Amino acid sequence: MKLVQILLSSRNSLFPMLVIALMIGSASAKDTAFRRVQLPYGISLEIPSHWEIFSQDEKQNFAAAAESMGRNAGGAEDSGKKERLLAVSARPFPSGAKIRVSVTTPPEYTQADLAATTAAELSQLRSEYIAMFNKMLASGGARVLEMQTPQIERINNKLALAMAYTRTDPDGPSPWQVTQYGVPVPKRLIQITLSYRQSDAIIWKPILENVKRSIRF
Repeated sequence: MKLVQILLSSRNSLFPMLVIALMIGSASAKDTAFRRVQLPYGISLEIPSHWEIFSQDEKQNFAAAAESMGRNAGGAEDSGKKERLLAVSARPFPSGAKIRVSVTTPPEYTQADLAATTAAELSQLRSEYIAMFNKMLASGGARVLEMQTPQIERINNKLALAMAYTRTDPDGPSPWQVTQYGVPVPKRLIQITLSYRQSDAIIWKPILENVKRSIRF
């Protein structure tokens, strides 16, 4: 089945991933500003050593907020099992960048689906999801300012569906840039969300690019 048909028919596992997101110096090889975090299912990535990793209870709060926004937007119940593996925010506070990693079982789409997806189908996804995202974000006091056409990228040599958009910040004047990556692997979908405040992009963008490049699974 074509990827666009799968996503537009269910709209399940993307909802929590999309919402949760809502809410310079130099270092030598021996004195790095990053540390590698090992997660379940053989997933690992580098994060800045001083950023805050949220507890399981805090991640459950994010999950409850995401589920509530999805329900308020009229979204379907998630038919898959979603595990939130990592929630990280930049310091100092108020945070200007965030990292989220989760896994959904079973995956909604496969590597073969991504490989067969056309540019026209990706454009259709953009059109369909703009209104849906805004409905979800509205209950959190935010809205989408701009949504880019989804792209097929590679992460750790696997195809990934990348969905990027800019949203307002209910707590400040500067918009946030958010990108969600969905990487289907056997039996599960790895979901990674990287977001940052645009006013400080010169700091956050290279950090999150390093995080993206460091992902292993």
